[in-house]
Amino acid sequence: MTQLTHASVCERKRFYLSLFILCVALPNMAHAAGGNPIENGVDWVMTLLTSGIARSAAIIGCAGLGFLAWAGRITAEMCLKFVMGIVLVFGGATIVDLISSAVG
Repeated sequence: MTQLTHASVCERKRFYLSLFILCVALPNMAHAAGGNPIENGVDWVMTLLTSGIARSAAIIGCAGLGFLAWAGRITAEMCLKFVMGIVLVFGGATIVDLISSAVG
């Protein structure tokens, strides 16, 4: 059996004290971001899809439609699908807000 020296006892006490402080502080750190982590993740995805990346993709798509129209290879169905996609991506939040306010 090993004997514990005064230094090792102090180190052990410091370790348990720091572990206790860490356990007490962790719940506060976990809630520091505020709210539900799933909600924060979904908000991040929504911001990503409706920010510069989606706008750039819509601009490139419009340019592609322009080239197809130039070549005479565009159909009304393709154009309508593209325009409706843009409306749903960028107006999705507004559409959901309108439906939610009408229901409740």
